[in-house]
Amino acid sequence: MSALTSGCGDGSGGEGFERYPLGTVLAANAVTWSIYGLGAAIMARHGAGPALVYVVCCLWVELRVLTKSCRNCWYYGRRCGFGKGKLCALLFPKGDPAEFLRKEITWWDLVPDFAVGLLPVIAGAVLLVRGFSWPLLLMVLALLGLTTAGNAFVRGVLVCRHCRQRELGCPAQRLFEPRG
Repeated sequence: MSALTSGCGDGSGGEGFERYPLGTVLAANAVTWSIYGLGAAIMARHGAGPALVYVVCCLWVELRVLTKSCRNCWYYGRRCGFGKGKLCALLFPKGDPAEFLRKEITWWDLVPDFAVGLLPVIAGAVLLVRGFSWPLLLMVLALLGLTTAGNAFVRGVLVCRHCRQRELGCPAQRLFEPRG
């Protein structure tokens, strides 16, 4: 049984990956950057201004995660499922891991994350109403697929179930899987 199917990267039987496989990091980033790329391409059909604003929003979402979560995560300085632990260590000083455990996330906190997928879909729908285009329809459908099924696969199968921080405590898990 491989480390990926056993849910444990170090052979200890129950803990998450100490260091995620490079293939997982590449797959997770391929989904994320494909969402951003498709979103930017759709927004560019409205003009350079909307595309630039969209790209800035994507960068802000990424920086927000690095500064608010990754700095305090167990994977700081390590290869997490998204590769951000190592990147964060290059850009920002280590935070307080206890802060990660205390953090509470609400659905409102996720609005920027959802917006980077939803806004280009809406912008694409507006363009499709103005003048139908098969390539645009395919981009919108691909974006919808990546933001829903793609993200669900990455987080549900590849990343979250193998995460050491999840074992220690994860505010996103508490939001998505409340125990009552």
